[in-house]
Amino acid sequence: MELRHFRYFIAVAEESSLGRAAHRLHVSQPALSQQMSDLEDELGLKLFTRNSRGVELTEAGRSFLIGARRVLVAAKQAAEQAQEAAKGERGRLVIGSQGAATISFLTGVLSRFREQHPLVEITLLRMNNRAQVEAVLNGSIMVGIGYYRYALEEDEQDQAITRLLLRSPIVIVRPKNRRFPKRTSPKLKDFRHDKFLSIEPEIAFGYEQWLRGFCKRFGGFEPEIAALADSPESLIGILS
Repeated sequence: MELRHFRYFIAVAEESSLGRAAHRLHVSQPALSQQMSDLEDELGLKLFTRNSRGVELTEAGRSFLIGARRVLVAAKQAAEQAQEAAKGERGRLVIGSQGAATISFLTGVLSRFREQHPLVEITLLRMNNRAQVEAVLNGSIMVGIGYYRYALEEDEQDQAITRLLLRSPIVIVRPKNRRFPKRTSPKLKDFRHDKFLSIEPEIAFGYEQWLRGFCKRFGGFEPEIAALADSPESLIGILS
């Protein structure tokens, strides 16, 4: 059974005449009559009775007409939705994010995206950098937002595309009792004897590698990692 069978059947039912339905459908009357016979054979039901005025629906035919109209409406909606999806107007967008580190950026961006694409369903998943890379490569998310310098393996760099979205300032948070002379600006190297805090790899994959590389490059020292936290917010709490 194909969509044309439903379309032909509805035309015959509405016209109560094979001749008028054939004219409406731009097909020959014998061809249309054969299509209706094939449909009845496939269903094992009598859909029409023939009389001198044309054709009349049987009780089974009237019931089938209701379903046939629903099928054509559903097919039309499916086609429209497919076209909208092809244009990016409808569908599903799954994003991997590190959470607090990117939420301020995402809030405004997703708000504008929803205004422009109201029919697209957005799902935001909290994932560390490495998990995002794996999810992008296996297709479970469409895009990841994070820091990928240490998350992308060398053999994966040809499979994923990265783009710079924003730059974030780097600051050092220290306890209140860690003071410096007034009117002086502390340098990174001034903290070489301090103990540093990092974030657990399963939360922020690559963060510790980045921290060590940053201190070596701009401070000339290897930082001592004293403790790990489960979020950037927890880092602040440990210092309090």
